Amino acid sequence: MSARRRVPGPSTSTPVAVAAPLVMRPALARDPWLVALVAALGLLFVRTLGAPLGEPVADDFDHLHHVLFSGSWSWFDGGGSASFWRPLAYQGWYGVWHEVILSQPVVLALVHVLLLAIATVLLYDLARDRMSGAAAAVVATFPLGLEATRALVTVPVHIVDLGLVVASVVAWWAAARGRVVTALVALLAALSCKETAIVTAVLLPFLARGEAHTVRRRLVFGAWGLALVWAIAYVAVRRGMALTLPHGLEAGLGPAVFTDPERYRWALAGTLRACVSLPMTPVAWEGVVVGATVLLAGLAGLRFTTDPAARVRAGRVRDLVVVGAAWTVIATLTLLPVHPVWSPERIVYTSVGLGVALGALLAAAHPVLLALLVMLRLVPFLLAPAAPATVTRSAPERGAFVDFERLARLQRLAREVRGAVAREFPALPHGARLAWVHPPHGTDYALGDRALQVWRRDSTLHWVRWESLDEASAHTLAGAFEFREDVTPPIRRVEPRAIEALFAAARLQRAGRTAEGLAQLRLADVSQTDREAHHIRARIVGYEAWLLGQLDRLPEAEARAHDALRLSDQEAEAHLTLAAVLQTRGEWDASLAQIDSVLTWYPGFGKALDLQAFVRARRAAATAGARP
Repeated sequence: MSARRRVPGPSTSTPVAVAAPLVMRPALARDPWLVALVAALGLLFVRTLGAPLGEPVADDFDHLHHVLFSGSWSWFDGGGSASFWRPLAYQGWYGVWHEVILSQPVVLALVHVLLLAIATVLLYDLARDRMSGAAAAVVATFPLGLEATRALVTVPVHIVDLGLVVASVVAWWAAARGRVVTALVALLAALSCKETAIVTAVLLPFLARGEAHTVRRRLVFGAWGLALVWAIAYVAVRRGMALTLPHGLEAGLGPAVFTDPERYRWALAGTLRACVSLPMTPVAWEGVVVGATVLLAGLAGLRFTTDPAARVRAGRVRDLVVVGAAWTVIATLTLLPVHPVWSPERIVYTSVGLGVALGALLAAAHPVLLALLVMLRLVPFLLAPAAPATVTRSAPERGAFVDFERLARLQRLAREVRGAVAREFPALPHGARLAWVHPPHGTDYALGDRALQVWRRDSTLHWVRWESLDEASAHTLAGAFEFREDVTPPIRRVEPRAIEALFAAARLQRAGRTAEGLAQLRLADVSQTDREAHHIRARIVGYEAWLLGQLDRLPEAEARAHDALRLSDQEAEAHLTLAAVLQTRGEWDASLAQIDSVLTWYPGFGKALDLQAFVRARRAAATAGARP
């Protein structure tokens, strides 16, 4: 077999890539430190267990929908994205794997683990040329010891960051061995996964060994020229497709991005914290991590100050330290445009350069410092939250828009909803509409029409949110669901007839026919056959309480309001009924507290704001009347 076997480009099979370094350097296959690499990869995989591995969620459905229903295919569109041109990740990856993602998602997660194995082995092979086995193992496994890397295993869309990392490492590995064509193919793959690969392009000529002047010149022209062509194409595609950054970030782009000190503080703090598996929000034990980091830096500095031999060793790897540091700094700067939307998986790429720089520097200082670095990062990695065992009503708040814990929650929700739809509606007619009556908080972007359409391979199906329902549209629903945290299964069926009767009661109440409205509410309650669907039942009982209050049947209204709150403590009409009853007794503060609870959950709710103004006015009048 040729010693110049190519590392695969975008269309080559990945098993060849993972075997390539072992073929070219047979001694590597017998290296005992490979066991450390396997152990680190295994630990990462164990720390992802509990998440629904590979379950598509959120952006995944945009790309799957594009593959299944767009009717056209091109490298030069968003591939289902409204924000980015990442053709290898979006068009290529989903085009190849969409059937596996939908039928056997765990297989895709294992493929992601294999890709991480490729990057790890190649990093080790690179570092082993210049370092001891222990130091090379620390460098190679540095990205694996991140809480953020778990997301790259479990969620299909994170092929964006995973492909960026793997292709960039292949490019570095090839450049270091003088394989210019392979390095450029890998660079193109990295750029086609994520625009952050511009960092790889900038540094690629400096990743060749120092004596390879011809290789370096070729990489200067090749890598920088390729990056320029890619950048022109990237801008043209984004303009042609009118792609814009999500979350309104596009409006903030401009020269101020690079002059705002808060953006630099945010990017640096997020990167440093994520590299030791700390979230953006403070945790109880982070002081220990900070103290250990300062101690490690102090010991390394002391060693270089007092030991000439350590300085000599550092000089031999100066180029690695400089390139690794440059990689880290420039990659961190690429975060500036996305402030303040933090997602820790973005720093896995950054950690490649940081791991090389720290591994080379600490190995030169003293091998014991490498062990301290491993411990410094291992403990927070093990303390990071596991995947949630159930879908929770509220998302965990750790300072990130998405992180592994949030993604695992969304994936579990997606799997539960997919199962509920399959269980309750084995067949749905074209054009069918299903309603979400009470979804968990913070899940609006995780599921939607595209999820339902992709699951059933039918682009005419639609989800309907509660806010867009009325009596007429409820009559046309094929079915409805609500989420309830404390039962199994958590996705409960809601009967469209119950929703329709609830809206009919509201119509009758507005027409002054409140007694008839109460009759409709009793019909709604009888129609709701799944008695574990507490939120819709609470809505029915809570609205009954409100109507009883409108009829001045206050004791009954208060009792039914408490009944509703026993079903769901966030039932708005029940709280407002209690607020109205309490204000009749002059219990102003208690009344306003009930209203404040509603506004906390439902900001801008008109009925609550109107009642709040009324109660405040009555309290002011009562207070003024009581003055002498």
